[in-house]
This record gives sequence, C-alpha cells and structure tokens, in this order.
Amino acid sequence: MFYLVAFFHIVFCVALVGMILLHSGKGGGLSSTFGGGMGGTFSGTTIMEKNLTRLTLIVVGLFTLTGIVLFFLG
Repeated sequence: MFYLVAFFHIVFCVALVGMILLHSGKGGGLSSTFGGGMGGTFSGTTIMEKNLTRLTLIVVGLFTLTGIVLFFLG
C-alpha cells in the first residue's frame, strides 16, 4: 500500500511541476506556445488558462492528500 501511494505521489509531483511551468507569468510562459497567448492579450485571461488553474488546484489537492497518507503510513 505504501509503495502504491508513493508512486502516485511522485506522479502528482511531476504533473504539478509541469502544470506550473505551463502557466503564463508576466513574460507569457509556456502556455502561449500552446495557443494561450493571443487571446490573453485581448481579454485578460483565456479559458485555457482558467482550466489550467483549476486542474492545477486539483493536482495540488491530490498531492497534499497523498503526502498526508504517506505520513501516516510511514
């Protein structure tokens, strides 16, 4: 059980790093490469950026949950 939760914890960690890098910062970020750059110029934030933020928050929650489970299993 410990190894299964640890595996998912590592998967969520890598996914979280990737999603944070996709967010556009002040300089545009990597999300502009995938179509998020032009729409953000005219309307503030794009739908893609909002969905990426929601998905990032879900992965943060799962990462935190697996961290707590690992704490109690270890």
